[in-house]
Parts: sequence; structure tokens; C-alpha cells
Amino acid sequence: MRLVLAAVVGTALLASPSHAEKVRTNQSTQLRSRAGEKAPVLMSVKSGQSMTILSKDGRWLKVRFSGRTGYIPRTVVDLPESGDEIQRNTRRRPFVDGRTTKRGFGGEEGPDDRVGADATGDSGKGDGDEGDKPKKGSGKKGGSKKGGDKDEGGDDDVKATDEGEQRATAHVSETTTARENPSKSSDAAFKAKPSDTLFVEEHKGKWTLVSVEDGDIGWIQTDKLDIEGGDDEAGPRARAMDVRARVGVTIISQGLRTAGGKNTVPDNYDIATSAATVDLGGAVLYPYQKDYYLGGELAYQYALAIPGVPYKDPATMVSSTTSFTVHDLDLRLLGGYDLHNKKGMVVFGRLGYRYQSYLVSNVTDLTKNNARIPSETFKAPTIGAALAIPKLTPTIGLNFHLDLAAVATSVSQTKNLEDGTSPGGSMFCLGGAFLYRWKPQLDIAATYDLNYASYSFGAPLATSMRNHTGTAVTRSDVYHILTVGIAKAF
Repeated sequence: MRLVLAAVVGTALLASPSHAEKVRTNQSTQLRSRAGEKAPVLMSVKSGQSMTILSKDGRWLKVRFSGRTGYIPRTVVDLPESGDEIQRNTRRRPFVDGRTTKRGFGGEEGPDDRVGADATGDSGKGDGDEGDKPKKGSGKKGGSKKGGDKDEGGDDDVKATDEGEQRATAHVSETTTARENPSKSSDAAFKAKPSDTLFVEEHKGKWTLVSVEDGDIGWIQTDKLDIEGGDDEAGPRARAMDVRARVGVTIISQGLRTAGGKNTVPDNYDIATSAATVDLGGAVLYPYQKDYYLGGELAYQYALAIPGVPYKDPATMVSSTTSFTVHDLDLRLLGGYDLHNKKGMVVFGRLGYRYQSYLVSNVTDLTKNNARIPSETFKAPTIGAALAIPKLTPTIGLNFHLDLAAVATSVSQTKNLEDGTSPGGSMFCLGGAFLYRWKPQLDIAATYDLNYASYSFGAPLATSMRNHTGTAVTRSDVYHILTVGIAKAF
């Protein structure tokens, strides 16, 4: 594919964008890979489409349209009066199938508007144009060869060999100037808008050559492009960076058990509450070699319990509500392997660190914290994996992830409200995201996360005002987190 792109670009650059002439088709036609009615068809072109003329080749025009360079008949466009003065492109094609650009004996100059084989650019004898003699070995005059081959003199279109090839395209997040050369000081070629589909032609260092549908072509810095599709050799992958903001709700349930303790608070109980949630974060990925990505992610989640944990004091029979907030901070290193498929799938390994803080309002004021719930901090390294499917469809993507925190964990609670003498725990987080591409560089994301934590506190602490009566305390926490928001790519 890279060689194909290089050939296309090499030809296109012969005509400077600032001097390229635009024309519109006056009827439907087909863009062919070379001059000639039998040349492979690259694509169909509707009437009224604008395109850029690169050169004239007999009764054919070499044009650039919709990310491709090809040929169309001169009769299908409305040429200005100066149309006949379009300079023929002979710098890269000094010979026509072994002949000089001049025809006749002694090199005399032939007619400018060539016909027959010269006009089509096909090879010499027996190329099957109407009126030519049949090739030796054909079944009969004007007929087809034995073996069922199609009639060589027919006008059936020959399909292009690259017709099904996936073209790499790109978008910009804001209006960007494309340059005539890969340099910031180069002259402007055209303005690329976020709504434009840009066709990727070539990569050169930190720059990418792109064209628009009507044929304008120019260089844009690769890190300003969101590149999609293409094959593995389309060129270097760009850095990816995004930030996100989501809001939603967290459903929190908690169950505490004390071996041998009473069947009531504080030894055995289950509580549940909801919490308003805000999720903020960002990530950056850099391509490494051909198949890999390296990067990092920072995520912060805030949850405010509404209304909180209800509690009825068995001694006074007074009901109260204990409010709390949860702060989750995750810092991760990411390593990805690009699967190079049409869905853009990338598998990630994740190493990180989690800090979770469960803060009870007025925790040390037992007239307000009647349930005597301690504040708590959980810290641990994490290991995990993720699967990104950014192009399940052109507008829909999916993400899945799993993280574990099981070794070197640390759990601490409010002094004198500890649940046990030797606190410890483990946690896993499983989740997924549904992404909808709303605009270039802007996604709407809906996510679900399931966080499960298991704690063991050991024997009750004699100095703690939790007043457990059993021999060992354990607790399990389950968080169901639903959020919706936006992700902005840069």
C-alpha cells in the first residue's frame, strides 16, 4: 500500500496546488486508473462533482478526486476556454508504450488530440479497440478467444485491482491550514475543516499529506489528525490523547459479619444507599514500533451519598442518617498491542495504583455519627487488562476492562472506631463503556463498572468504640457505577 500511495503522490505533486485548475463533471462518469476505455475503474463519479485537473493526456484528463488520482474523458467536464492550454504531463511519462511523444515517420509531430491506442494509453497491436484486427488465435473474426474469455473489443469496464482496498481517512478537530510542503513556514494549500473527510496520501516525519474530495492536497502535522482505516503500511500511527467528564449514580451495598457476635448492629448488618457520582479522567498513548502503544491514564471519581446510611439507635430509638463521600483515584501505566483489524481493536495490559478514601461526615462526633461508622482508606497496586474496540461500526465503539488489587494492600480506619486489629482486603473492578462518535474528536460515553471489595479485620479491638462482641470481623462492599458523559480527543 505504501508503494501505491507513493506513486499516487509522486504524480499529484507535479501540479502545484496553488495552480491546479478545478472543473465540474457535466454527467456521470468513471475515474480510471489510466487513459483508456478499458482501463480499470477506480470509482464512479456523479454529475456536478468538483475535481482538480493535474494534466492533459490526449482526449483524457488526469485528475485528483476523493483521495484518488485517475483519468476521465475530456468530454465529461466543462472546460474553460483555456482548457486546451492545460500542459500535458510528460515529465513522468516521456514515452507512450515504447514510442516517443511524437508520431509518424522521422519523428514528425502528430495531432494533439490523439485517438485510438494513443488516446487510451493501451499497448500497441491487438489491444482490442473497435476496428482493430482480432489477435491471432481468436476463435473467429471479431470473436472471442477459445476458453470463454470475454470479447476483447467490448466496452465492459475492467474492475480495479484495488477497488476494495480500505482508504485511510482523517479528520481535524478544528480548522487547520494544510501546507504545500511539510513545513510550518510553507505556503498554505487549503483550509481543512472538522467536517471535511481528508484522504491520507503519504506520511513524512511528523507530517501527513492529505487531500479533500475535490482534489486539493496539502501537508498537516500528524498529531493534529484523527486517522482512521487504511492498511498496516499506511504510515506511522499518531499520538492519542483524550480527557473525559461523566456524571451518574453509584449504588452502594455493604454487609458486615462478626463471627460469634450478635445478629444486630454493630456485629451483623447490611446497608445500602445511592450516591451522586462525578467521573473525570484523561489518557495519553504513544505508538511504539509497528504494533504497540505505550501511555498512561489518570482517573478520579467522586461519589456523594444521597441520602446516606439510615440508622436507628436501639437505646434511644432515635433515627438518623449518616452521610459520607467516596474518593477514588487511579493512576495507571498502559501497554497496548494493536491487532490491526478493521475494528481498530487494541489489547492493553495495565499496571497502576489505587487510592480509595471513604469519608464519613462528622466521623468523631458520635452524637451525629450515631452508627459509629469509621472513615476508611484503601491503598494498593493494581494489575489489569483492557480491550478497546473503537470502530465496532463507523460511529460506535466498545471498551472493556478488569483490574485486580490483591497484594500489598493497605487498609486504615478512624482511630478508636476500628473494626479489628489486623485490617486487610482485596478488590476487583470490572467494567465496560459504550462509545458513540457524536462529532470528530468528540464521543458520548455510557459506562458501567462493578467494584467488589472483601475485607478481613481480624479480632475486635478492645479500645474501639465499635463494640463488636464476636471473634473475627469481615465485610464485603459492592459498588454498581453508572455514568454518562463526553470524551474529547486531542
